[in-house]
Amino acid sequence: MLSMTGFGSGLCENDKWVVSVFAKSLNGKTLEVFIKSNHNLMSLEFSVRKLVKEFIRRGTVSLQIDVRKKGLAEPVNLEELFTNINLFKILRERLSLLVSDDTVLQLAVRLSEAPKEEVDPSLEEVVLGALTDALKELLLRRSEEGEHIRRDMEERLRKIETILEEILKDKDRVYERVKTRILEKAEELGLSENRALVLNEISLVLSKMDVEEEVTRLRSHLSKTRELMASNEDVGRKLEFFFQEMHREITTLSNKLPELSHLAVEIKTEVDRLRQQVANVE
Repeated sequence: MLSMTGFGSGLCENDKWVVSVFAKSLNGKTLEVFIKSNHNLMSLEFSVRKLVKEFIRRGTVSLQIDVRKKGLAEPVNLEELFTNINLFKILRERLSLLVSDDTVLQLAVRLSEAPKEEVDPSLEEVVLGALTDALKELLLRRSEEGEHIRRDMEERLRKIETILEEILKDKDRVYERVKTRILEKAEELGLSENRALVLNEISLVLSKMDVEEEVTRLRSHLSKTRELMASNEDVGRKLEFFFQEMHREITTLSNKLPELSHLAVEIKTEVDRLRQQVANVE
């Protein structure tokens, strides 16, 4: 079981490039990837997103990719710069233009700027290498956090089971008290406890209070929850469903056995905490 919260960093370089990547993930209903970089990596965006999907299935992932080129790069082509300066000077003289030397230099620099380098294969390799390392660390952090969540959830499941056992022990006493009240009422009315009307009333009331079905479903949900928690799949949404169903069953049980509502409330509290925890599970 994995958490959706984590972070990781990676560094990779070759003889031309140095790339560092910082990856952070937060809760999300689906997988969303946001990329920021100091370098134009538009042509690599598909490869970056594809690689993220190989590691992450759900969550909001933010990537900060820092690209540095080794050595100094000329911002302009010097030979073209000198040629363009001379060209503008000749045009100024022949056309008798009132253009200052500063303006001539600005125009020449603009025309002589070195073209922005396209992403080459060597840079792509370094970017994906750094990203892979960052995602591996991110996955490790998510796994560690997921283990903390799993332990907390397991403790709450055990607590729910303990409270459920208390309900099962107390429900028979509740049934007996209800049966006794009906018999006392029948006696006040001068009716025999063996009379069909009295027996039918007892049977009807107790059938409405019967919670065996709810208890069976709760136990089934608890068992299925543990199976999912032990899985390596993305189980967050499935667990959300089972906790929602557990909440529904305990609400029904509480309505049938209002005398044990205080125990039902304790289970509801634990289920609500489980739902809060699972919101952070992939």
